[in-house]
Amino acid sequence: MLNFLGWIDGLTASGVVIFGILFGGFFIYKSRKSNAKILFYLGLANAFAGLMFLGVFLDFLIVLITQTNINNTDGIVGILSYIWMAPAVITAIYIGSELLIPSKKSYWVIIFLILSIVFEFFIFLDPLGTFDFAYPANQLIDYNVNTFSMAGFLMAVFLLSIIILLGLGFIIKSFKSSGIIRRKFFLIALGSIFFCIFGLIEGLIAPGIFVILVRIGYLSSFWFMYYGLRD
Repeated sequence: MLNFLGWIDGLTASGVVIFGILFGGFFIYKSRKSNAKILFYLGLANAFAGLMFLGVFLDFLIVLITQTNINNTDGIVGILSYIWMAPAVITAIYIGSELLIPSKKSYWVIIFLILSIVFEFFIFLDPLGTFDFAYPANQLIDYNVNTFSMAGFLMAVFLLSIIILLGLGFIIKSFKSSGIIRRKFFLIALGSIFFCIFGLIEGLIAPGIFVILVRIGYLSSFWFMYYGLRD
């Protein structure tokens, strides 16, 4: 049976997966209604980001059904979660480059597409070296990215790039603007920074009971970006 932390971990992960997909679908729907292409890519990014908790979510369901954790002999919990990081990053980079440097958009997307393929290759090639797994009693399988692995290094590159391109880039744009445009740029920057900070906390440490705040902050990043991009 799961203990209190196990339930908190499972329920919050379920919330991120479910609401990530729902929010993503909502943003895609809004993009069709308003003919705003950028919201379509935000919807994809939101859904991919929600699926980055798929491993925890499925482990939670397996425990509820069978009273035992998922078989993680081959590191499947980490794979099921972080396989979605690459498409989430690519769509986020597309959004940032489209708004900040549209003339260089193709170059940025191609660069991160190549890095993402390498990232996925190492996840599948060596999942037990990429993730540090722990199996606490009466809890879900815990895992963190090994920062000294190639995939861990690429993850740091991804998050740092998003902070620089989307976070700092839009903060600078907000300072150069005024009125509602300034507010929109600031919200996009805030959403990008929240995504990276809370994603980094989730990926590198075990936040314990504070996982509730981490995952709420992670989800809120896309609402900030939505309010910055709509209309």
